[in-house]
Amino acid sequence: MLLVVWALGGLVLLILLPVVVTLAQEVVTRWKYRHIPGPPQRWLTGNLQDMLKHGMLSCIDRWAEAYGPLFGFRLMGRMFVVVADVDAVRTALYKITNHAMLANPNMHLVTNDLRSLDTNGLLLAKDEYWRWVRNAWQPAFSPASLRGYQGLMDREALALATRLEARVRLAAAAEGGAEAGAGAETEGGDCPTPQPIRGGHAEAEVLAEMSRITLAVVGSSAYGVDFSSPEFKASGRASGAGGDLSLVDACNDWFRTMSPSCRSRWAIATAFPCVLPLVQRVACALPDRVLGMHLKARHVLRDTALRLVRDWRARGPATTPSTTAAATGQPNGDKALAKATEPAAPAPAAPAVAPGSFLGLMLAARDKSTGQALTDVQLISQVQTFVLGGFETTANALTFAVYLLATNPDKAERLMREVDALLPPPSQGAELTDELLDKLVYTEAVVQEALRLFPPAHATSRESDKDISLCGFTVPAHATIFIPINHLHRSEQLWPDAKSFRPERFLPGACPAAGVSAAEVEGLAARHGSAFAPFGSGTRMCVGWRFAMQEAKTVLARLYQRLSFELPPGHPPFETVAGLTLAPKGSFRVRVLLRGK
Repeated sequence: MLLVVWALGGLVLLILLPVVVTLAQEVVTRWKYRHIPGPPQRWLTGNLQDMLKHGMLSCIDRWAEAYGPLFGFRLMGRMFVVVADVDAVRTALYKITNHAMLANPNMHLVTNDLRSLDTNGLLLAKDEYWRWVRNAWQPAFSPASLRGYQGLMDREALALATRLEARVRLAAAAEGGAEAGAGAETEGGDCPTPQPIRGGHAEAEVLAEMSRITLAVVGSSAYGVDFSSPEFKASGRASGAGGDLSLVDACNDWFRTMSPSCRSRWAIATAFPCVLPLVQRVACALPDRVLGMHLKARHVLRDTALRLVRDWRARGPATTPSTTAAATGQPNGDKALAKATEPAAPAPAAPAVAPGSFLGLMLAARDKSTGQALTDVQLISQVQTFVLGGFETTANALTFAVYLLATNPDKAERLMREVDALLPPPSQGAELTDELLDKLVYTEAVVQEALRLFPPAHATSRESDKDISLCGFTVPAHATIFIPINHLHRSEQLWPDAKSFRPERFLPGACPAAGVSAAEVEGLAARHGSAFAPFGSGTRMCVGWRFAMQEAKTVLARLYQRLSFELPPGHPPFETVAGLTLAPKGSFRVRVLLRGK
């Protein structure tokens, strides 16, 4: 009997000990940040319930209004110090070089062998290692490299436009209205604005289409292989289904399991850091559906890159650029990325990595002082960071741009006028070169304004290794400093007419090609030079921001050269969700119409 009592007592103590330790750590945290204003916190969970009920962005806006330009909030055992003053933001972004870790709970459940792929990537790299890795990244985004990517971007954009145009023509033919609308033009003026053909339309799920093209571009650029090959195409299997997982499926599943609503049941363990290492091992051995999907996606991402790295080391780089998607003659259309109806054929041997690809550049990189090359783990980490960082963010930005143009047809008309005035007609088959792309200043302004109103990277972070003074408060060393980019982008104090979609605010002056006068541009620019930071700012600004802007401009120009988009009747309200990125919530469908010529 005594042994039973002792056993039960030991079991109770074992259960209570993590709770007691966690509560003790929370007491220390509260005392450490007692001078920082902020909303009331619950024990253990902090402000998690508020975030789940009202959403992160809404909470940040309300708390900034209530507590001022600097305040704190806590999620489970972690304290965040929010800096909402633009001058203090500039100080933090330029003086502090290290990112703080911002992660979905599912990411904390993976074991160290997979977690190291996150911490070794450029985003979370620190100190001297970060400087070395960033220098290794730079050649991939040099002017010469960006020019090399343009052909791939243009072909993928044309493939998307052609695919959507074919759907509309099929719908128009079915309705018997294709010919009736084919010759419609507006009257008057030397440069009439083509109007949509009303004889037929198709519907498209915008985010799905944009995800296809951005993954094709960034994946092919990163790995240096043709994403239209059977090895890399989408398998078409349902999310979480068994069987082999393609690289495309893995990327989609990775982001799906990063959504705030897609949390493993094991995620509760992140509230008790003292037992997390033990729970990680158990959770990975006995994963639920969500964690299993996340782990499988991670393994595919890692194994694909590792196979290509080993192949490069065994055979050397490709002797011609023909293995890259940038050099193939055909774009990745429906054939490459559409859902398959039968099992995929066995994958061929991994193709050689092209020397001009991102992975090729990483393989050739050497530390200037030591001559050391990146290890396999470090190499794979960089490629994973490039693919995941450039896939969803650009797809989301393009989706937001299409939504804003569909709800502001006068701005869409200006974009189409510019494209018609500056680009050769599609019938000529001319390539959209980087020289032509540079002339599309209104198209670029549309992308920038979409990034202002809906920044996919809605927040960034910093972690200082020493105390720092911000907004009159001393922020303790190793605090997670949270920079609310979305809040700054929508601030009425920083932006005239902040809630409205006004691409003209980003124009340097009049834009005759788009029909914008100088008077329409005046008084719209930001009131502070650091108010706009969709790619971050300072020393840790996104190294690939030019790549993202180039791709977004190319896609919009090619789409609106042939097509127009409008919201279907009775469409649901457009909502967003803020997780690791700001993304559309649920499905966003538009009507696609041909433009009359």
